[in-house]
Amino acid sequence: MFHVNIGIIIQSNEPEIVWNAIRFANTALNANHAVKIFLLGKGVELEQITNDKFDVQSVVRTFLEKKGEMQHA
Repeated sequence: MFHVNIGIIIQSNEPEIVWNAIRFANTALNANHAVKIFLLGKGVELEQITNDKFDVQSVVRTFLEKKGEMQHA
């Protein structure tokens, strides 16, 4: 298996969209790929997203604990 660098751009503050993007990022980190998330537009509101069904803050914590990189543009 080879190492891949993955960049993900999040431009939304919709809980389901953000949750799925970060779950993808966590899956890639689990496969030993390097992942960097770029927050643009409404994506910079990521820290304020709350939703009972899509726990964005939980997947973000996991992403950061696994040493994923996140950058506000």
